[in-house]
Amino acid sequence: MPGGGGDSGDNPGAGGEGSSSKTVSLTGIVQLLFDNGRFDSGDLFTFPANIKSTRADGRTGSDTWLGMDASDRFTVEDLPAPSTVWLLVTPQTGVDAEVTLEPVVTAGADAKGFVTADLGVVRESTIATVFDLLSVPLQRDTRAAQVIVLLRARGAGSGLTPLSGITVKATSAEGVSYGASGSYSDVATTTDASGVAVLLNVPAGGWPGSLVSVQFSGAKSGGAEVRAIGGAVSLVTVVL
Repeated sequence: MPGGGGDSGDNPGAGGEGSSSKTVSLTGIVQLLFDNGRFDSGDLFTFPANIKSTRADGRTGSDTWLGMDASDRFTVEDLPAPSTVWLLVTPQTGVDAEVTLEPVVTAGADAKGFVTADLGVVRESTIATVFDLLSVPLQRDTRAAQVIVLLRARGAGSGLTPLSGITVKATSAEGVSYGASGSYSDVATTTDASGVAVLLNVPAGGWPGSLVSVQFSGAKSGGAEVRAIGGAVSLVTVVL
């Protein structure tokens, strides 16, 4: 998936930036995710966006994605490695795209110290659809975060496969909606074959965000801490 999914050992949804004496530069493209209920692929995002993360020295590092073509890559320098870092993509206003926060693992740098990972932005219209389909009406809180959790199981080799039959809970969320055959449902109680769950109206602060505790039960169980920012959408893959 775009961004490498935050796969960080046994707890890929972990919220920490980590620490290391080594730094790397992260480079990649930005994709606008398809409105297909899966949040795992998209087309090139052809509008400018600001990208920022927390550097190894604790300061904020940033770059601008121009959206011209796939060869015009962003680069955020001096990130800790190997670690899970969180990158915030802020598209220009007036575009059908949410401010999107995503974790990336800064492992496997090349000889020049570069790690390649593409980032995704979620469509604003997709989040609106999630709220529109709720059986019990709930208004989106623009000051809160919306957290998309992609549940995955390890498949053969290094591949990941969507994980169905998982109940997702976060006590701070006002509601949860699950992927349902390409759509979304708050009547469903577990993930379907997409492995998607959306936590709605999660209280969160500004940059660099707040840690949200999420619990998983059902076909597999566990927990993770994911990062969320008020007014943004977090896109996090958790491997159980």
